[in-house]
Amino acid sequence: MLSMFRRIASAFPRAERVRRYFLPYVRPHLWELAGALVLGALVALTEVLRPWPLQVVFDFALGGRPGHHPHHHGQELFGLKLSSLSPVTLVGGAAAAIVLISAVGGFGAFGQTVMLSNVGQRVVARIRRDLFRHLMRLPVSFHTGREHGDTLLRLTGDIVLLRELLVGGLLDGCAALLTLVGTLGVMLWLEPRLTLASLAIVPPVAIASAGLSERIRRSVQRTRAKEGNVASRAGEALSAIAVLQAFGATGKVTERFERENRSGLRSGLKASRLEAVLARSLDLVTSAGVGVTLALGAWSVRTGRLSPGGLLVFFAYQRTLYRPIRQIARLAARSAKSAACGERIVEILETEPAIADRPDAVPCPPLAGEIGFENVSMRYPRGDQALSEVSFSIPAGCTAVIRGESGAGKTTLVSLMPRLIDPTGGRVLVDGRDVRDFTLESLRAQVAMVFQESVLLGFSVRENIALGVPEASAEEVEQAAWRAGVMRFAGELPNGLDTVVGERGALLSGGQRQRVALARAALRRSPILVLDEPFAHLDETNRDHVIKALREVSAGRTVLLVTHRDTPGLEPDLEIELSGGRLAGLREHPAPAWRVARVVPRRALEEAAP
Repeated sequence: MLSMFRRIASAFPRAERVRRYFLPYVRPHLWELAGALVLGALVALTEVLRPWPLQVVFDFALGGRPGHHPHHHGQELFGLKLSSLSPVTLVGGAAAAIVLISAVGGFGAFGQTVMLSNVGQRVVARIRRDLFRHLMRLPVSFHTGREHGDTLLRLTGDIVLLRELLVGGLLDGCAALLTLVGTLGVMLWLEPRLTLASLAIVPPVAIASAGLSERIRRSVQRTRAKEGNVASRAGEALSAIAVLQAFGATGKVTERFERENRSGLRSGLKASRLEAVLARSLDLVTSAGVGVTLALGAWSVRTGRLSPGGLLVFFAYQRTLYRPIRQIARLAARSAKSAACGERIVEILETEPAIADRPDAVPCPPLAGEIGFENVSMRYPRGDQALSEVSFSIPAGCTAVIRGESGAGKTTLVSLMPRLIDPTGGRVLVDGRDVRDFTLESLRAQVAMVFQESVLLGFSVRENIALGVPEASAEEVEQAAWRAGVMRFAGELPNGLDTVVGERGALLSGGQRQRVALARAALRRSPILVLDEPFAHLDETNRDHVIKALREVSAGRTVLLVTHRDTPGLEPDLEIELSGGRLAGLREHPAPAWRVARVVPRRALEEAAP
């Protein structure tokens, strides 16, 4: 018997590794699990008691012969004299006992299910919370190098399947073990020789379970990866549905989706076949065990060693014995499936952020906004050299426009400022200090960014503006909205600033989304403002609106603006030309009067603020 557990345990060592990894999530619920285990023991006890009323009816109430079993003599059973009881009384008592045993077992099973569901849901919620937090800490490079659909599948479906390994499977295994031990003890007490014959199925069950569980784990892991691809293809297509319909490309994308779907189907069917093979193998082996026991039991009845009722009880116990043996064997397959999902979650949780605080990092003090690039080089992991020995400086309060052809390294350059990526050579400086000297959170609090694609979340306009400053008052949000030109169109929205903008801001135009993004930057009051192609997809009218809003927002700040276009009305102090990742030109211009006039008032206002 112990060898069976060793074989099954050795079949999925990864399950134990995954279980140990997530044990801290289960530990706070040990008392609830202990209660579920006690109820499981109660259920196991009812399973052990369930066959005895049958023997009373068969041997004593229906006129059968008790036989010569050592545990009942004549008209007695376990010392209970049944000769004075009528058959009707015996049958009624046996029926009542069956109902009582079933009721107690049902109560225990119900309580165990409720407890396990409660623990399982809480454990899943905590793991999902921590996984999401970890995903938020991982750098942009991690997310751009992965399929988003696969990440979402790990965050949702894989965690639910992991619950089976951490809670359900563990308690099911303990309950099955209790039932098995109790039943085995009674069977050895009743008929040792038939019991040993019944245990002949254990080695083949262990072999079948050990042999198939690892194959099931690998197959499930491949299936989950393919399902992640399917989710990615679906998300990609739905996010670009307007483009696909406009270009008549829905057929091509549908064909690609169906190809991924068929691949996932084949992998899923293979895993299902392996599970079916295991289930049918267990049924075949246990049927063989029943056949052997039937032959030996019939011989025992003919020789008077066992009564017909005793044989009936023994068969009932054998059925009860084989049920937990099958459960434990199938638990190996279920644990293998859960372990495959757990490994996918652990893979992400064990990924250390490539961009992290140095051990000696300190909080970033209030910055004046001076920026310096000192021999900065950047090579991406795939081998592309994005920047080579770039050096320049931007005085505090100045606006620098960065130009260059596509692939010149402009976006890479501005991404270094808030440490979305780190250079592979050289230093990025703020107020003369390396940005890596400061903690990420405190550094990014002093940098506001507006991206080429101003992605808004499915909140209201007001909540999107306050995204980086959740403690901002309604008045502060509205002031930022006025400065960025949001109020010019907010009155046309159904609920003004409280209008929900839809997923990724779908209910707003491109220019409106950019102005909301500028309002977000204005509210942040950071001394450094970084804009990556904010005019890329705007027509001339919307561009002029955004430039006007930008003039309002950028006064008194250091601005890095990446753009292909000329920006009339936003005269830069510095123009930086990049080519092939190198500095190709640097031109300085006198500061325009509108910027000089607004620098001092803005700083005075912010210094006076509490």
